[in-house]
Amino acid sequence: MKDSKTTRLLIRDATVLSMDAGVGNLRQGSMLVEGECIAAIVPNLNRDIDLAGVEVIDAKGMIALPGFVDAHRHIWQSPLTMAAADTDLNSYFAQVPGKLAPVYSPEDLWIANRIGALQALNAGITTIFDWCHVLHTPEHADAAIAGLRDSGIRAVFGYGFPNTEPAWSMDSERPVPEDIRRVRRNLLASDESLVTMAMAARGPEQSTLEVTRHDIAVARDLNLLISMHAGNGAFGLPYRSIERMHDAKLMGPDLQYVHGNSLTDESIRRIADSGGHLVCTPTIEMQMQFGYPAATRALAAGVRPGLGVDVVTSTEPSLFPQMAGTLQAARLQALEQGTPNIDSRDVLRFATLDGAASLRLERKTGSLTPGKQADIVLLRPTALTAINDPIGFAALGASSSSVDTVVVAGKVRKRGGALCGIEIEELQRQLEACRDRLFEKSGFQPPHADFPD
Repeated sequence: MKDSKTTRLLIRDATVLSMDAGVGNLRQGSMLVEGECIAAIVPNLNRDIDLAGVEVIDAKGMIALPGFVDAHRHIWQSPLTMAAADTDLNSYFAQVPGKLAPVYSPEDLWIANRIGALQALNAGITTIFDWCHVLHTPEHADAAIAGLRDSGIRAVFGYGFPNTEPAWSMDSERPVPEDIRRVRRNLLASDESLVTMAMAARGPEQSTLEVTRHDIAVARDLNLLISMHAGNGAFGLPYRSIERMHDAKLMGPDLQYVHGNSLTDESIRRIADSGGHLVCTPTIEMQMQFGYPAATRALAAGVRPGLGVDVVTSTEPSLFPQMAGTLQAARLQALEQGTPNIDSRDVLRFATLDGAASLRLERKTGSLTPGKQADIVLLRPTALTAINDPIGFAALGASSSSVDTVVVAGKVRKRGGALCGIEIEELQRQLEACRDRLFEKSGFQPPHADFPD
């Protein structure tokens, strides 16, 4: 007998893209969710299933797929949408981490993280890695985590460092704050919760090798995934981060490397040999002139990359442009450099199962698999759209406006194109007030500020 308190949800008659070879894809299928997990996926609804007390979502004409996994984002920047639209990496460093980050209060960070996570949910992202490097005080860390929890998203909180002065992020000799141990012990001790913990490490491109060694040791002592930037275009070249970490015997399967554009092929092979992961953020990487995304070189080396939004200061808060940008760049790169080609099925997997694997969450999410957590997105094609290739549409033809329904751990967070239980006007007021405070305290002027009122 089923527990009467268990939430049951039936998504019926959708086109199912499972991202699970054992389940396959269904032109028309139904999914039964019990509690937090997917209980069954069937091509034809079994009339013997007891539907008493089941909430039914009619998904006919919609595409069901795993919730997207944003494997790298600085969520604290959600009030700064397009505030650095035309910057390269050096200008971004000067304006955003250099000028705006130091003035964040704990309240600003709570608002930014909650609303940034809701922006992600609205775009069909059910799992997000929050690479948080505005942890000026313990209260900032508490506020960041509270914002994630209050949103209802599945999140990995990457404990970073204060961003109050360059000494924390430029050839830093300062180790990760000891407060990381308090957060792990008191706030994020469980790896089974909706919000879990990782380390957002500076690595050899932002700190000395001695500090990198120390910080990795702390993360491993706390059993944390370790994420760091590596191969950040021309900026990363002089540091030879992977070579130095390899020589120091610091690499391992618990490391996730972000970007990788300027890494050598040998360095990427070393990531593969160590069991590590790579995450690409294509729109930012190309816009800020890092170079071609490393996705196809990673594939050639045996590393399946995840995708991330990175920063909304220069791109939108969804993975749709990241999937399209990855494919487009790979096609041009194949033409110019002879690198491997990829297709829409590849980039859809990058944005789901591969992203989950880069966060050590592939046993929980990233595919529609009975027994896994029910992290599900329903895409509704816009009017006057004929769906001839559901995979191609999901990867290249959809947008945030196509996201009809979002389910996280069995709970419906968006339905009928609207976030559930959210006062949008009040959140908009909070977001704009937060932005105004940040701009006033920092003296920041957004681009094109001379635009007439």
